[in-house]
Amino acid sequence: MPKYLINFVQQYASFRIHELESVARIFDIDIQYNKEDLEFIESLDPEIETPFLYVTVNSEEDIKKICTRSVLIKSVYSIWAESPLLDEILNELHNNFDKQFLSNYMVNKTFKIEVESYGSKYNQKEKLEMMQKLKDTPLWDSGKCLMHPTEEQMDKHILWYILTDFGVERQGLVKDFTLLPRKVYFGQRIAKGNRDDIIKYNLSDRKYLGTTSMDPELSLVSANMGLVKKGHFVLDPFVGTGSFILVASHFGAQTVGCDIDIKAMRKEEDCNLETNFKDHGLTSQFLGTILCDNSCPPWRINSMFDSIITDPPYGIRAGARKVGFKENRKFVPIPEGLRRDHIPQCIDYSVPDVMADLLELAAKTLIVGGRLVYWLPTTPDYKETDLPRHPCLRLITASCLQILTNRWGRRLVTMEKIIEYNHSIHNKSLLVQEDLGQIDPQHKDLRAVVFWKKMGTNEKTKKKEQKKKSVENHLKSKNNNNDIIDNNNNNNNNNNNNNNNNNNNNNNNNNNNNNNNNNNNNNNNKNNSNDTNSNNNENNIENQ
Repeated sequence: MPKYLINFVQQYASFRIHELESVARIFDIDIQYNKEDLEFIESLDPEIETPFLYVTVNSEEDIKKICTRSVLIKSVYSIWAESPLLDEILNELHNNFDKQFLSNYMVNKTFKIEVESYGSKYNQKEKLEMMQKLKDTPLWDSGKCLMHPTEEQMDKHILWYILTDFGVERQGLVKDFTLLPRKVYFGQRIAKGNRDDIIKYNLSDRKYLGTTSMDPELSLVSANMGLVKKGHFVLDPFVGTGSFILVASHFGAQTVGCDIDIKAMRKEEDCNLETNFKDHGLTSQFLGTILCDNSCPPWRINSMFDSIITDPPYGIRAGARKVGFKENRKFVPIPEGLRRDHIPQCIDYSVPDVMADLLELAAKTLIVGGRLVYWLPTTPDYKETDLPRHPCLRLITASCLQILTNRWGRRLVTMEKIIEYNHSIHNKSLLVQEDLGQIDPQHKDLRAVVFWKKMGTNEKTKKKEQKKKSVENHLKSKNNNNDIIDNNNNNNNNNNNNNNNNNNNNNNNNNNNNNNNNNNNNNNNKNNSNDTNSNNNENNIENQ
């Protein structure tokens, strides 16, 4: 069996293999690859991750068929030589092929050489230098170089590629010219992947669009995972603006959509979901839309759909709703003349209930071998028991993860119906929790995880009460501090007053003592003067 090298696109590493296998099954192609290479293809580790994978198929036509559907394949090559160094490519080429074969290979053909790199970039001068290193080979003895072939010339035109694999691209780093590639490949391109359909169904070119419209690349991947092909009957029970059924119709399926929100399907009379089908010439594939509630779907228990592909509402950008009576409203009979256009009351529809009802719908209405493909919200705390289950459905994969933020992402879950539905056995009201899955799922309160600063009404009220209490506590503590400061000030004033009084008393006492001393001194002086006068008098008397 021929061996080919697939070069996948850089994003969505965990989707690559599952989409490849699904597309191969659509065309009933036997495709083989080394299972050990999955570690590198699906890895997020930049040291080992690579977009290159060798596969074997029966013929070149098979690989071209796969490329007509796969959107995650960039190109497929037939490799003639590979080596860690470009200088060794010529030796490998001459060892792998006979000289005469190389010399005659491009007789009456044109060719062009391209250089591509994963994890690095080359300027035009570097590309020309790499091409010059391959000039010494008989491969170029015949053939003519043609840079811009016409469509008529493409049948005899060969595109040769020099591919280098440096690992995941080093964004924002200074280019290291001493860095060597992990592997260098030389070969011819066989086919390109179906990347043109992404541009064809670009969201910016659609007249009818919504906030939850799925981007075209993931819509096409979902259709491939659902094995959609011509003549299939495809349902989207949460159709919204119809991204999934639009690309399913592109692949030839007959499609129908359901939704509880009439505004999502028909925003305006002249611009609605059907407008996108008209613009792409797919009205013959579109059967219409149905306004209904998925918790009580209008479908009979009958195997009719080949695929169910949907993105259920999980309360991030749009919450789920179902028909029901609100607690604060009483039942009022609807007048006979108003029943046709009546829009019933709706209540919240929890995410686990949405998923459980979706799986029951698939079990009842899918054909055996039909696929259910849906998107499940997830967090870093994801565990296998979070997945919804049903006895009639077998899990194909839930490892296709799209990381949206560091708090949450979503998984593309693919399931296949394996047995017919029996109401007396498989009704979800008769099944135990282990049969239904979703055991304490992390997606039951996803909005609180994602929008931890933007809570719902009840959460906002709680947050306001907590904030009010915290403000009150802050004010109380502030008042207590002010009281303590006032008390300290009063105590200081009292102490100052006491000190002043003590000082005044001391001063008064000192003054009194001084006055007493002065009085005593005066008295003493008076006594002394009296004594002196008396003595003088006595002396005078004696003299006389």
